[in-house]
Amino acid sequence: MFAVRKSSPVRVVMHGLAILGLVLAAAANASPAYAAAPPNNDIGNAVKITTSAFAAYIPSVSTATTAATDPGLSCVGGSQGKNSVWYSFVPAASGEAQINTIGSSYDTVLAVFKNNPSVPGGLIELGCNNNAGGLTSALTLPLRGGVRYYIEVVRKTGTTASSYKMNLQYQFSQKHVVWSDLAGVIWDGSKPGVFTYTTGWQDSLFMGTNNGNLRVSNKKDNTAVLYFDGGGFDLVYALGPQMGGMDVLIDNAYVATLGEGNATYLFNQVWSSPPLSDGVHKLTLVHASGIKVNFDYVKIYAFPDGISPARITSLSALADTSTGGRVILKWKAPGDDKNVGTATKYQLQYFTGAVAPDCIADWGSGSSYVQNLPAPAVAGAQQQLMLNGLVPGLRYYFCIAAEDEVGNLGIPSNLASAVPTAGVLYGPGTYDDKHPGWIYSGNWKLVSDPDARYKTLHYSLKPGNSASFYFTGSQFVFTYVTVPAGAKMDVYIDDVLTTTIDQYTYYRNAFYYTSPMLVNGPHLVRFVQNGTGRVYVDQLHVNNVVDGGPPDPITDLAAAPGANDGEVDLSWTAPGDDAGVGKAKKYEVRYSSTPINNLVDWSYAQPAAGILAPPQAGGSFESMTVIGLTPGARYHFAVRAFDNAWYDVLSNSVQSSVQYSGAYAPAGPYQENNAIWSYNGSWFNGIDAKALGGRYRVLTKLMPGSSATFWFTGTGFRLTFAKADFYGRLDVRLDGRRAGTIYQNSDITSWKQNWERVGLALGNHVVEFRLVGDKANIDAIRIFP
Repeated sequence: MFAVRKSSPVRVVMHGLAILGLVLAAAANASPAYAAAPPNNDIGNAVKITTSAFAAYIPSVSTATTAATDPGLSCVGGSQGKNSVWYSFVPAASGEAQINTIGSSYDTVLAVFKNNPSVPGGLIELGCNNNAGGLTSALTLPLRGGVRYYIEVVRKTGTTASSYKMNLQYQFSQKHVVWSDLAGVIWDGSKPGVFTYTTGWQDSLFMGTNNGNLRVSNKKDNTAVLYFDGGGFDLVYALGPQMGGMDVLIDNAYVATLGEGNATYLFNQVWSSPPLSDGVHKLTLVHASGIKVNFDYVKIYAFPDGISPARITSLSALADTSTGGRVILKWKAPGDDKNVGTATKYQLQYFTGAVAPDCIADWGSGSSYVQNLPAPAVAGAQQQLMLNGLVPGLRYYFCIAAEDEVGNLGIPSNLASAVPTAGVLYGPGTYDDKHPGWIYSGNWKLVSDPDARYKTLHYSLKPGNSASFYFTGSQFVFTYVTVPAGAKMDVYIDDVLTTTIDQYTYYRNAFYYTSPMLVNGPHLVRFVQNGTGRVYVDQLHVNNVVDGGPPDPITDLAAAPGANDGEVDLSWTAPGDDAGVGKAKKYEVRYSSTPINNLVDWSYAQPAAGILAPPQAGGSFESMTVIGLTPGARYHFAVRAFDNAWYDVLSNSVQSSVQYSGAYAPAGPYQENNAIWSYNGSWFNGIDAKALGGRYRVLTKLMPGSSATFWFTGTGFRLTFAKADFYGRLDVRLDGRRAGTIYQNSDITSWKQNWERVGLALGNHVVEFRLVGDKANIDAIRIFP
């Protein structure tokens, strides 16, 4: 038996003869005459309306019946009526429904219902009409999106007809609906996009109002319309000269007239609406009389929501055998209020262990799963979720609950469990980020990148997103990219947090991470974004090697000036392959103007030139002479040792001066042709009376290593040069470190321009000017004592 609760009177909307002018574009869905009752004679078989415009036609409903469980209708004194047929619809978003029976040949009654969350199987009547002119019934209702509604059309009891032809026309239009809360939300009349106004409303400035003005109508019959989701409101307005009367309509039904006339202005007058039902409502303000009417704002209060979503009792879990580490969860969606409407979000908890948990008692001790949880669908809809990155062979238990918009959480669901399988395992080899073995969870984007190993990358911007890969082997090497906006990435091996990779560097670069040695067999590696920013996946290389671990660290690297100018001698003890045993696979040597203490420093350092012999057995003496350095400069050096299992270790960082056997210039001026100058590249002599001494040195062709170097003893220097539109710039390196840039480009040719660096420690120094651009020049240099 249906239990029926009537809505508040303002929800019942009756239209007059004007509704007959409504024209809908939807074509009629013709159905044959029925010898038996129409299929939608029962609410359980209601025809589902899935479009915003719909029309139905039944040639005769004479065989339709009225069940004992059909609801009584408020607009015909509680009568059930005769010959009922049913339709249902679920608006995707909140808006307004217009429904009528224009063209029907018998006296129709039209009603709209929704399910009653407090009474299983019960209905709440939202609107009822039995006379919109002639035989026609019509309703216009503002409705909340995500709720299933039912339309019933019946023949009015006590009427007869020669024909039982039924026409139904339906149209739904989405509206901008403002929200509310229990404390009340203010919506000012001047706020754009909130109210819909006819012409003739304007803002008038008044102190003492909410936003410094009132919304004023200067024309009778002007309207202001607001759609809102709430259970009541306060309308704030002013009394004043020339003000008349303003009608208040709620859900198209007249409720009150506000007399606003007064000899002086009185602001912050409040009219409170009667309590309204839980749902979307339409407020219409009408300029009914007088020269002007006004309002300031509307404060909307939420309907007290103490009803939580229904408990989900249909949760099931099934392992996806086609792909490893995946489980599929399925359930039927509950509603916002029990099984009515649409909930706001889901919470999913999972458990592992030998003892099955109780979803209700143990809810708080579970682990939250938040990746890719779907938004709740309308009550009764089937939903599912694919969970990725689970450990194969481990039993997982799952519980789910729905939450509504005010935080009411439904009772946790029934318990479901599954054991994910290993799926397809990939052996030794290299697997690009596009390989099907990668399982991306969350929003990852595939992008082209010419510097990536296979010209593509995947990146993520959201914490918690993960990328997983199942493999069989004893080790993997993960390649990735670092950027200024890089975040951290946690690395889980077989669901154990192993390390965290920091993908931040000041400049973009490429790195790789080598895993510890694992037992040769199946493994799952999962990379999870940790923190805001961006993380990248380039490729994964799987090995099947037997290795005792990384080489011993090189801790005794030493450096000293070499035998010849531009040389530094390095020496260290060979680390071996595994803890001092065997031989490393190779060495790499780099130098920098700053210490090389980690792999980021290493990435910015320069490869060292010279002869580097193959690694010897652990404990042996190793050496290398680095050549091609700036004589007299000071550099930091480091060695990196690699083994055949992709392990590597970075040595200590050491500093040394570069061998220089030439002279150092004392304090004083020096022309560009002084013997202490050393030029690399295509420099030639220039002659011009405007230069110091009437001559200068010009570099006109960029070649690798093009530079000019000067050695001096003092506390600083001043370089003199010319500027012109065909010159570029010189990068300045002082004692091997970058010291600045000299810009020589100018629209106006200028001689005797200066750039200086002072405040150095008194002693020997070397300054190097490196060409950047097409041309550069040097006139003279002065050394300060």
